[in-house]
Amino acid sequence: MCWVLLALTVVAAVVMAVRPSLAAQAGAAQMAFLVLFVIVHAWLGYSARGMAAFVVIAGVVAFALEAIGVATGFPFGSYTHHLPGPKPLGVPPVAIAGWIMFGWLAWALARVILRPFASVVVGGAERFTTPIVATFILGGYDLVYDPIGATAHDWYSYDHPTGALGVPLTNFLGWLLTGWLIFQLAALVETRFPARAVTRSRGYWLLPCLFWLFTTTQVFTSLIHPTDGSVVRGGKTIQIADVYESCASAAVFTIVLTGIMALVRLYSRPSAR
Repeated sequence: MCWVLLALTVVAAVVMAVRPSLAAQAGAAQMAFLVLFVIVHAWLGYSARGMAAFVVIAGVVAFALEAIGVATGFPFGSYTHHLPGPKPLGVPPVAIAGWIMFGWLAWALARVILRPFASVVVGGAERFTTPIVATFILGGYDLVYDPIGATAHDWYSYDHPTGALGVPLTNFLGWLLTGWLIFQLAALVETRFPARAVTRSRGYWLLPCLFWLFTTTQVFTSLIHPTDGSVVRGGKTIQIADVYESCASAAVFTIVLTGIMALVRLYSRPSAR
């Protein structure tokens, strides 16, 4: 099923590239495929209890920090969500779903990159170093997509939209803090959920690497079909096409780099265990 979901993700990416009029629908489909993949992938590897533990940790921490951020400005800086629909304490549920989905991918890549064997649950120093690596992997995703969300889509806005693309440094620092809390808590409890036999296969870990790389679809297809228009943030006029191009450049050195590192690490081992 995971491979089918990956194939559908590839189809959606092709649609975004060749039919810009359907880009929004294809992007929504990609997100739906990713949600299903994360659920199935986590359940296959760590059972329903392990999957639930990660979802609860990521969801609770993300919601708490997002709600505190909306109310006080800490740790992301003062901002407001503009997505339609219910927003408990000012936080849309889709934002929490994003933390869980992309958090799981970042956690999987960090395990592949850092641990001798990704399927092995370890203690000692790696219990603390793996969360740090996962934190910066997830932060790289935010570096690419938060400027797009704040300009091209207007999903949220900052009271003090500093920075080249209107996203303040505090936002990215807030992402690092929130991500680290999620991953560190996950690392502390993962020994209670032993990995299943499927996690010994390369294919199991290859899937999140490929899904991670395909999260760049939107920024790279935007180079094929540049978006017209501009927005004003912090008194600066920002061209939407420039936002996408800058974020595509950032994606090469963040999302693409970590995806390639994980693939190299995965296939440099003598065997999958």
